[in-house]
Order: sequence, then C-alpha cells, then structure tokens
Amino acid sequence: MKSKLAILLAILAILASMLACGESAPPGISNIYMANDAGGTNKTTTFASTDIIYVFFDVNGIEAGAQFQIKWFALNVEGQDPATPFVVTDYTYNSESTMYAQIESTSGGFPSASYRVEIYLNGAKVGEQQFNVQ
Repeated sequence: MKSKLAILLAILAILASMLACGESAPPGISNIYMANDAGGTNKTTTFASTDIIYVFFDVNGIEAGAQFQIKWFALNVEGQDPATPFVVTDYTYNSESTMYAQIESTSGGFPSASYRVEIYLNGAKVGEQQFNVQ
C-alpha cells in the first residue's frame, strides 16, 4: 500500500511540475483587440468617425524578419467593395511581444459603417477583428 501511495504522489508531483512550467503557445498571434489609443488601454470595437483606430495582437514564436500585412475593409460603405481592402500596410516583425497597426481618416472622418481588419503572416491569414464606426 505504501508503494502505491508513493507512486501516486510521484505522479502528482510530475503533473504539478508540468503545469507549473506551462506549455508555450504555438507560433502565431493571439489576443487580437481594438483600441482608440496607441497604448491599447481604451479597448473598444466602436469608434467615432474621427478616431485613430488601432488593432493590437500578441506575437508568439515568430522569428524576426517575418512579414505581417494588415488589411482594412469597409463592409457596408456605399461605393466600397467589401471584398477589397481600402488600406493595406506591410510590417516587418522585429521581436516585439505585442504589435499594433493603425488607420486614420485623412478626409474628415470614417463613414458610419461596419468594418473588418485582417492580419496576415507571411501571406497566410492568421486573424481578424470586426468593428464599427458611429
């Protein structure tokens, strides 16, 4: 009986140490969120037409030099094809743990509508986030 208890305690100790170490996340991005400030503290998915709009995401296990592309889409703006991005920005990854991209209207404000931002890593879509402008 003592040997079974010792084995059980050993197994529990191994499991506890594995949980304490944790597994690292697979390479890619996570925790996509929007904000109306460069620090990412004012998280929101609803923006004023004159806001600078930021998308943030955490990066894990990506090597420096990887290429990110951020595509911004207007989903229901008259005259704008919802399948064609109205802004595309390229970024080269430099080992940051959190990255962000931003857009700002240069023509007096964004139209009130629904929008989507898509994030690509080395040409493959790895995430998206929808948001609204009111």
